[in-house]
Amino acid sequence: MNEQTTEYRIGESDRRILAALQADATLTLKQLAEAVAMSPSTVWRRVQDLEAAGVIVGRVTLLDPARLGLQVCVFVHVDIRDHRAETRDAFERFVRGRPEVMECFSITGAHDYMLIVRTETVAAFEDFLMHALLSQPAVAAASSNFTLRQQKYTTALPL
Repeated sequence: MNEQTTEYRIGESDRRILAALQADATLTLKQLAEAVAMSPSTVWRRVQDLEAAGVIVGRVTLLDPARLGLQVCVFVHVDIRDHRAETRDAFERFVRGRPEVMECFSITGAHDYMLIVRTETVAAFEDFLMHALLSQPAVAAASSNFTLRQQKYTTALPL
């Protein structure tokens, strides 16, 4: 989702469909139609249109990181060596290939990127930091903030 995209204007019925799908992507077509007070054929067409327009980009199952042993969540600010396209591309390829990097943002301000990294232990994070991230030729420096507790988490966009 790092490419520039054209905004898609959604109507009120689309908002209802998207809100219901964000709340529970496992709804059957019939359940979704009932939830948004529309016919199943109309809902099916609207969902197809939303997928074709790139508004709906996929459906996933959300997992609880703590129950899977991924107790450590770290925000990592990264400075790259220079801002040439090759350097940025190399760094972005690296983070896309690392499963512990949950999210990567190109940011403004004092740093170039911010990563959200999840690992099982602090030692596993240290291994990622020292042997993977800081060994990347594109990386000049990194600073880390360990999270203490998550107060809010949602994947639902405000519609």
